[in-house]
Amino acid sequence: MIVLGSRHLSRATEFLSAGSLVVPVTAQAQCPVVVVGDAEHSTRQPPYLVVGIDGSESSKAALALAFEEADLRGAELRAVSVWQAPVFLLHDEEFALQAQRRMLSETTAGWSQKYPDVVLTHEILIGHPVEEPAGAAEHALAVVVGRRGRGGYTGMQLGSVVHGLLHQAHCPVITVPVV
Repeated sequence: MIVLGSRHLSRATEFLSAGSLVVPVTAQAQCPVVVVGDAEHSTRQPPYLVVGIDGSESSKAALALAFEEADLRGAELRAVSVWQAPVFLLHDEEFALQAQRRMLSETTAGWSQKYPDVVLTHEILIGHPVEEPAGAAEHALAVVVGRRGRGGYTGMQLGSVVHGLLHQAHCPVITVPVV
């Protein structure tokens, strides 16, 4: 695991700054990368971690690390999936939310047996895929996400949600590559 500090630079400054290591290291490391912008400030008891789930292989890798971290820290784990209403909806909203619930349940199936001391909750958040997880993790020990989700371009090394969380989350952001 690599741990980096962040100066919470703007996206443009982060990309153009010769001294910034956050984005290139996060995008290229072969191991999980933790970016600490603000110190842990969990005020909720018991403490918790948030893991973003979208059904991708990357989010499955994030889930594995999140369970391990929650177990080590004696923390609860909030598995969140975000649904953003498309411009054109082929089915009704409840149908889409049910599909999200099913995906979340299938992705997390079996993990509670492996880590029986970790309390797992599922949450479907409705809204922006960066703002909602950042809000859910406001008082978390960390937010854990895969390096790339289902969206974006196949050539991208770092997903747009990760970029957004690196700038908006007030807790450490742990990105996990698929290995």
